[in-house]
Amino acid sequence: MATATSAFSSDEQAVLERTLDSSGAGAFRYDRAAFDIDQTAAHIRRGGFRCVALQFPDAQLPAAEPTVRDLEAALRKGSGADEEVDLFVLADTTFDGFQVDFVAAQHLSADFIVHYGAVDLEAQGPIPVRFVLGNEPLEVEALVAACSARLGAERKVLLVPSLPYSHAAE
Repeated sequence: MATATSAFSSDEQAVLERTLDSSGAGAFRYDRAAFDIDQTAAHIRRGGFRCVALQFPDAQLPAAEPTVRDLEAALRKGSGADEEVDLFVLADTTFDGFQVDFVAAQHLSADFIVHYGAVDLEAQGPIPVRFVLGNEPLEVEALVAACSARLGAERKVLLVPSLPYSHAAE
């Protein structure tokens, strides 16, 4: 029997059969700035959220522990004891990671979700979401020089960055 997919579901069989790289070959390097710690903590405080789900895709799971640690520390700065925030990690590898997992967050009574990595930006659900797309380094001047060398300095080129490079879009 074939598994049907739609805009609202993923191919469950493909998700269950995929293998994850545990060799360390593509070792993940945690970068506090890329996980938008201070801005996320400020957003949580402004919103008065108390139970926050942090959703990581498989490739970023090694960043879960340092992200929680740094986010807890940032939330403690300038907050009173009555403003405690509970953080928990959503890391269900049978979920495709590009969709916000509202159901799992609701099971744990989350009032806010922080989704890390690539995502379906049209996500709508019963819980507010903050998207942290990443902040991959991009040497804009080197990119411009490479495009000019390849295409000629007179040509106009429109570059549309993928999400982890959106910080450099201007």
